Amino acid sequence: MSNPRRPRRRQQRAIDTRQRILDTAGALFVADSYEGTSISDLITAARTSKGAFYRHFPGGKLEVATAIMENTLTMDGLVEQRIMLQEVVDIGMILAHRISHESALQAALMLSFHSSAPETYGTPWPDWIVFNAGQLTEARRRGELKPFVDPEQQAHQIAGGWAGVVLISNTLDRHLGNVEERVSRMYRNLVTAIAVPEVLPELDLSVNRGRCLYTAFLEGAPAPDRSHGETAEEPPE
Repeated sequence: MSNPRRPRRRQQRAIDTRQRILDTAGALFVADSYEGTSISDLITAARTSKGAFYRHFPGGKLEVATAIMENTLTMDGLVEQRIMLQEVVDIGMILAHRISHESALQAALMLSFHSSAPETYGTPWPDWIVFNAGQLTEARRRGELKPFVDPEQQAHQIAGGWAGVVLISNTLDRHLGNVEERVSRMYRNLVTAIAVPEVLPELDLSVNRGRCLYTAFLEGAPAPDRSHGETAEEPPE
């Protein structure tokens, strides 16, 4: 009689191997660039075999890059909020927290700026712009935005501003340890410009907002909410 645990163990090993390859690829793409990383480099660093690598990624390095793009830039951690503008802030803060800790997400950002990205392994920017435009349109319908705000144009500016803050932080500091603080300041400046005054005290723009939301998601705990209008925490000077 076969042991029912063996297929499950094999399945888990396969999942672990695939994730290890993706994590390793992210680190190598960041350190040595996509072009500078070979399949042999990936196989050696991921401590796997050539056969196992191609079982998971028959399309080679391009398929690895596509998987990184698809699997890392997600809406994980985002939860419905009473104020729609809070959700616009939250997704940016969650990604700022994650990118400071996850090499695969750093690689996804780097890969997304290749001129050939849309035709090869994809890019997340159109989806993020569409998401933000939808949230901002609903925020305008609810009366959260000043009359001059164009949701679609603002959505483009948010994506560009977020990416610029992350790239400049990494260039100037040679690390992303300060990126959550800088992204928090970006959103504070943004909402001050576009939100009606009565909404501002209701928003949580704190530096640790993304960390709290994403940790709650990973642990299956209730996500933090701003429902009592506390004053948002200022980023440290």
